[in-house]
Order: sequence, then C-alpha cells, then structure tokens
Amino acid sequence: MAKASQGVDLDRLMATRRGPPPSVRDLTTGNDAARPVPSGGRAFGSGRAWLAAALINVGIVLVMALGVVLGPPLLECRRQAEIGFFAGDSFRGCLHKAATQRLARLESQLRMAVRDSGH
Repeated sequence: MAKASQGVDLDRLMATRRGPPPSVRDLTTGNDAARPVPSGGRAFGSGRAWLAAALINVGIVLVMALGVVLGPPLLECRRQAEIGFFAGDSFRGCLHKAATQRLARLESQLRMAVRDSGH
C-alpha cells in the first residue's frame, strides 16, 4: 500500500478536486464587473412597473388577510347550511353575524396589543 501512494502527488490531486463552490464568485478575475446593469440600475424598468408591483403586493396581502379573517366564518356557515338553519336564519345572515363577531374579536385583540405595547 505504501508503494502505490509514493508515485501519486496527493496535494496536486486534492487541489484539482477542491475548487471554489459554484455559488462563490471569484473576484480576482473581474468578470462580474463587466456585466451590464439592466434598466439603468433600477430594480424595475419604469415608475409604472414599480407602482404595479407595489399594488400587486398590497393586493396579495389584503386577499390573504381577508381569507384568514373571513375564511373560518364562511366554512362554519357552510357546515351549518348542510345541517340546517334555525327558523328565520339564512346563509347570508349567518355569514354576516359570524364575520362581524370575528372582526370585532380581531379589533379587540389589536386594541389590547396596542395598549400593552407601551410597557
């Protein structure tokens, strides 16, 4: 076993195997500095594109928040509709009452969080 390793330069062999990982940039070559910057260095092409992206992001957040707040009352009223409502109740009335209660609970929790934030 000792004779087989005598003819092999292990340092040279390991140097060829150990290169920088692909996610590491080699700053010594300067190739990254020559890349052109798109849109004059701006993240989006124009002001309208930035505004559209901002509106889409706000819309996504609002839809998700409404889904979290109003989703459970909707599912509960659907389950109640399968079982049957009491006399005079309707799906719309059930949803209105449940959503109002949930929004009132959310508002009270937010008020308590704001009151406790000063301590």
